[in-house]
Amino acid sequence: MAGLRSVFALLAGIFIGTATFAHDPGLSSARISRNDQELKIEFAFAWSDLTSLLPPTESSTRPDADGLQSLAPALVGAAGGFVQISSGPTPLKNPLPILAPGLAGATEVMISLTWREIRNERAVIDFPVLAKMPFGHRMMITLGSDAEPVALLDARHRNWVLPATIEKIPAAAVAAPASVSMAAFVQLGVEHILTGFDHLCFLFALLLVTARTREVLTVVTTFTVAHSLTLAAAAFGAVSLSSRIVEPLIAASIIYVGLENLILRRQPRYRLAVVFGFGLIHGLGFASGLAERLPGATGFAVVPPLLGFNAGVEFGQLAVAVCFVPLIALARGRPDFSMRLQPVCSLLIAGAGVVWLVQRV
Repeated sequence: MAGLRSVFALLAGIFIGTATFAHDPGLSSARISRNDQELKIEFAFAWSDLTSLLPPTESSTRPDADGLQSLAPALVGAAGGFVQISSGPTPLKNPLPILAPGLAGATEVMISLTWREIRNERAVIDFPVLAKMPFGHRMMITLGSDAEPVALLDARHRNWVLPATIEKIPAAAVAAPASVSMAAFVQLGVEHILTGFDHLCFLFALLLVTARTREVLTVVTTFTVAHSLTLAAAAFGAVSLSSRIVEPLIAASIIYVGLENLILRRQPRYRLAVVFGFGLIHGLGFASGLAERLPGATGFAVVPPLLGFNAGVEFGQLAVAVCFVPLIALARGRPDFSMRLQPVCSLLIAGAGVVWLVQRV
C-alpha cells in the first residue's frame, strides 16, 4: 500500500507543480558598445520575461509581430526604466528605446538604447529592471563584438562599472566570469527539466512499463542521445522549428505513450524507436528553452552554455529517474499493479497530455 500511495503522491506533485512553477526565472542579455561619440546598450529578453513587467491584460498578448506592435507603447515606456547610467556628477537621461524582434524571432525581443555625446570615462551602470524580474533572473553582460560574457548580474548584484575604453579591459576580467556563466547554465538546465513537467511526464510514462534495470538504462540513454542531438543542432542553427509546432507535438507524444501503456501494459518491441523519435522533438523543446535564455549568442559562444545547459538537463533527468525507478519497482511488487495502478497512471498521463495539447493548440 505504501508503494501505491508513493506513486500517486509523486504524480500529484507533478500536476500540482505545473501550476506552482509556471514561470522560469530566465536569463536575459545586455550587449554594451561604446566609442568617442556614443554608448549603446542592446538588451535581449525572452518574450515571457519581458511581458511579465506589463499588466496581466497586456502580458497575455501572443508573441508574434502583431503582438509586439500592439505592445510597443507599453514596452517602450517600461524600457525607459531598464537602466540608469552615471558618468560624471549626474545620471544620464535615458534616450527613447528602440524595439525589434530578436534572433529567436517571436520568442525574443531586442531593445536598444543609445546615448550620444557621452564623455569617454568610467561609467557606473545600474539595471533596475532586474529588481522587477522573477527571483533568480540573471542578465549576461557582453562588450562590443566579443561574445564571451564579462559579468552575470541579478537583482542583488545589478551594478556594473564600465571602463573608459572597452578595448583596454584585461583578458583576465573577461575570462573569469565565463566559468560562473557555465555553472549558471548547468543550474538553468537542472531548473528547466525539473520545472518541465511535460518532459517529466513523458519520462515517467516511459519508465512505468520498464521492468528491468537494463531496460531503464536503454530507454533513458536513447532519450538522452535523441534530445541532445536536436538541442545541439538547434543551438547552432542547423534546425529551426517553431515552438507552435514543437510544443503541441511534445503534448502529443505524452498522449501517445500514455495510451500505448494503457492498451499494451508493457514495453513494446518498437518502444526504443518511439523514444528516439519523440526524444528528437523534446530536444527542440529544450532548445527553445535555451534560446530564450541565451539571446543574441552565435557561433562558438554557444558551446559553453550549450554544454552546461545540456549537462544540467541530464543531471536533473538522472535525479528524477533515480526517484521514479525505486517507486515504480516498489509498486510493481503489488499484485494489482498491472491491473489497476499502471492503467490509472497511464490514463492520468494521457489526460495531462490532452490538457497540454489543448492549451498549446
